[in-house]
Amino acid sequence: MKQKRMLWSVFFLFLFVGCSKEPQSVVWEGDIPVYYLDTAETKIVREGYTPVSGEGEPMVQELLVHMQVPSDEEHVAAIPETVQLPEISMGTSGLVTLQFDETYYTVTGIREVLMRAAVVKTVCQVPAVDSVEFYVKGQPLMGAQNTPVGIMKEEDFIDNTGPDTDYYQYLYATVYYANRTGDALIASNLKIPYSGSETEEQIVLRQLIAGPVEDGLYPVLSEETKVLSVSTKDGVCYVDLSAEFLDKLPEVSEEVTIYSVVNSLAELPGVYQVQFSVDGAQRRLYQTMDLMVQYERNLNVIEKE
Repeated sequence: MKQKRMLWSVFFLFLFVGCSKEPQSVVWEGDIPVYYLDTAETKIVREGYTPVSGEGEPMVQELLVHMQVPSDEEHVAAIPETVQLPEISMGTSGLVTLQFDETYYTVTGIREVLMRAAVVKTVCQVPAVDSVEFYVKGQPLMGAQNTPVGIMKEEDFIDNTGPDTDYYQYLYATVYYANRTGDALIASNLKIPYSGSETEEQIVLRQLIAGPVEDGLYPVLSEETKVLSVSTKDGVCYVDLSAEFLDKLPEVSEEVTIYSVVNSLAELPGVYQVQFSVDGAQRRLYQTMDLMVQYERNLNVIEKE
C-alpha cells in the first residue's frame, strides 16, 4: 500500500501557476531529471542529466553529488554545501535509506521540505528504486508534531499547485513511434504532463495514441483509438483498446504497431509482458499477428543508428 500522501504539508511550497494553458508533452534532453531549487528557493526545478553510473548505489551517489552543482546559473543546489552527503543503503524491495549526519539540521523550514522533495524525486529516477527514507544521526527523520516522516515516494510531492485544472505532474517516459518508412521503431524521450489521476500505463498509451512531438517520427496507432482499461499484475500489463486499434495505419507494419505498444509499456518499472484485448474481449489476430499471446520487449524492431 502507498504511504499516506504528504501533499497537504507541501501544498503551498510549490509554484502557483493560476489559470494557464494546458502544458504539452515535450522532448526531454538527458536521460533523467535531477531536481534543484529556483533562485528564490520557493519551488523545485529540474535539469536533464545523463549519469555515468549504471544503477544502484553508485548511481544514487552520483545523483546526490550532482544535486550540489546545478548546471543552470538560475538554479540553486538542492543539497547545500553545509549538508554532508548521506551514507546510502538499498533494500531488495526498492527502498533506499539515506543516513545523514547532524549537518542535515542546518536546513530548516520550507527549505528543508524543498530539499527533501528534490532528493526523493531525483533518487526515485534510479532503476529499481521505488521509495526513500531519511535517517539523521541514526534515527528516523522527524516531521511535524514530532512524528516520523517515514517512507517517501516521488508522487508524494507535486511540482505545481493551483486550481483543479492546473494540477500537473510530469512523467518522464520513453515512447516508441514509427520511422519514416514504417518498418522500424524510434525511441522518443518525453516529458509528459498529467493531472495525477492517471496511471503511468495510461499516460504512456495516451501519448502513444496522440502521436509524436518531434520531427522524423510517425504515428503508429489511429488517433481514434481509446484506452478502455489497462492494469499490470505479476509483470503482465493487460491492455484493452477500442476497435479502432484494429484499423492499421497503411504505412506502418503490423509488427511496428504491436511493438510500439509493447516496447513503450516495457519501459515502465514492473512491466515485462503485454497482453492485448479489444473491446473487452480477446481477439485471435491483429492482421497476421497472434493476439492470444503475451508479448515481450523486442529490440530487433528498433531502428539501428
